[in-house]
Amino acid sequence: MAKIISIVNQKGGVGKTTTAVNLSAAVGQMGYRVLLADIDPQGNSTSGFGVNKREISLSSYEIITSQAAIEDAILKTDCENVYILPSNMNLAGAEIEIIEVEKRESILKTALLKVSDKFDYIFID
Repeated sequence: MAKIISIVNQKGGVGKTTTAVNLSAAVGQMGYRVLLADIDPQGNSTSGFGVNKREISLSSYEIITSQAAIEDAILKTDCENVYILPSNMNLAGAEIEIIEVEKRESILKTALLKVSDKFDYIFID
């Protein structure tokens, strides 16, 4: 079971994404299996690992709106032992789309738990 760590702050520009990307890379280089879940519509963690956010077919948006399985959206990065759940601008509208969904607060948690046995650490940006 992975340790799940969120890197959060209300204020923008404080280094959340930089911390998430570098922490993921460093922990991966230590030999641990890492998933970085990019839950920001800007998708900077996604592009930080060299993934073109305009070319991805599945992202955190499809997971949060229950249109795809998380296993199908996770991509291997070029960084050793590091995988990413990518994000793009589609995620910006997800909150409105799931407003009437029961237990919407648990959608991401439920999805991450499905893959937690495949990783040692899951970082959420």
